[in-house]
Amino acid sequence: MNTYIAIFAIALFASLVLTPIIRRLSARIGWLDKPLDDRRVHHQAIPRVGGIAILLSVLIALLALPLVDNLVTQSLLRDRWQLLTVFIPALLVTLLGLYDDVRGANARVKFTALIMAGTIFYAMGGRVENFSFPLMGSVHLPAVVSYLATLLWIVGVTNAFNLIDGIDGLAAGAGLFASLVVLVVSLMLGHAHVTVVALGLSGALIGFLRYNFNPASIFLGDSGSLLIGFTLAALSLQGSQKASTAVAIAIPLMAFGLPVIDTAFSMVRRFLSRKPVFQGDREHVHHMLLARGWSQRRVVFVLYGVSAALGLVSLLFINETSRLTGLILLVVGSAIVLAMGRLRYHEVDEIKASMKRNLTERRMRAANHLRIRRGCRAISKADSLDRLFSAVGEMLELGEFAYATLQLGSVADNGACEQALAREKGARSLRGAEIHDGMIRWTWERGDVEPALIIGSGQYWSLRLPLTNDRTRWGYVNLYRGFESKTLLLDINYLCQFFQREMTAAAERLLDESLREAEAQQLAMSASYGD
Repeated sequence: MNTYIAIFAIALFASLVLTPIIRRLSARIGWLDKPLDDRRVHHQAIPRVGGIAILLSVLIALLALPLVDNLVTQSLLRDRWQLLTVFIPALLVTLLGLYDDVRGANARVKFTALIMAGTIFYAMGGRVENFSFPLMGSVHLPAVVSYLATLLWIVGVTNAFNLIDGIDGLAAGAGLFASLVVLVVSLMLGHAHVTVVALGLSGALIGFLRYNFNPASIFLGDSGSLLIGFTLAALSLQGSQKASTAVAIAIPLMAFGLPVIDTAFSMVRRFLSRKPVFQGDREHVHHMLLARGWSQRRVVFVLYGVSAALGLVSLLFINETSRLTGLILLVVGSAIVLAMGRLRYHEVDEIKASMKRNLTERRMRAANHLRIRRGCRAISKADSLDRLFSAVGEMLELGEFAYATLQLGSVADNGACEQALAREKGARSLRGAEIHDGMIRWTWERGDVEPALIIGSGQYWSLRLPLTNDRTRWGYVNLYRGFESKTLLLDINYLCQFFQREMTAAAERLLDESLREAEAQQLAMSASYGD
């Protein structure tokens, strides 16, 4: 135990000493994080490459181990290859991060380097070899599947910690809580090499947070966030080898919950919005909390609480049955979904609205669509204005609109509208019809609002459907609906396609007939005058 305490203390002290030195060197060389885009929340250039201080602090603590001879150091001497399995690719990842901090690297370069680091880790023996399925027991994975699973975990977790590094102290704090979980699990399972690395990383992160907490005087940079993510991903694989399903899967997922959830949710958001999946934005969890007016410190403390809670929950999976593991994951997953829903993500709101449309409103929408289809069929068969207006009125009884106006007529009217309306005078459905500017004007009311309170009130939106075809214009239909009304339970395309097409055809059919009759009467009258 004294050895473990010494490793932690050395890493902590080294971090407290090295971090300000790295900070001064970074400022002198010009390795600064400048606020060049709106994704950054700081307003002045801050030294970066804090990951160098963390890496050196952990290495100094571990290099002190040969100075002590006890059971722990003897065990580590036998497992030194496993330590190298973590640190050799971790060094490559840190160099990648340093290059990105200094020169900048695009997503393709970063993912290629992370895949190389994951491949080195796999080749040196760090891998997912067995997987336990409920009711099936442990299954030995084929080499290809093992390699792909290892890469997916290493690259995914590493990138998750990189993406969450958006405000002072967040990535370092999340990494600290995750490393403490890895530490506890490794102590309980007796993995000494995992324990010493987790202790060194914990001490280094605590020392670094002294300078990284808001207001930060140095940032992790990609060198630090990638180092933390890779190291934790690698340690979780090494510590879970030959362990139960809960330890191998549930504990790491829960311990790294905050960055993993944020990254997964970001990828889903960008996919739904048809944006590049790896394109940065200002809609991570911490950004959304800042948008609510929270200070950086408040956001960090809240997310620290989330990380700590997830870490504590993950420890419940040790020596537990798969049934309880599934129940806990279900409860935690439901809580995460509810919490994400409160952050006002447009994608979440749209998914909820889509579920509501599909589960609770589908039947009503189908009924409205069927009513429109039946109305359109009746309109297509209408051979008089009476039947036309009756069909339109029955269709509007679906109740989605408060008021409607219908105007029929053409440029070459020549009295056809007056004649058509006079021919059907007295029909019940034509009671609201009148001649206005030489055209037939018909109105429909739902009955709960006076028309005078609708037109020009600014409380209603209107949809105008022009009744036009290749030949001419035959009028239009205006539909009015209140802004405060409930969700429109129909697809507007049914109106813009089926209804508009049939109304145009009916208007042309009926007015053409009246127009021919009017022209015939005029010819007869002209002939009589000629006689």
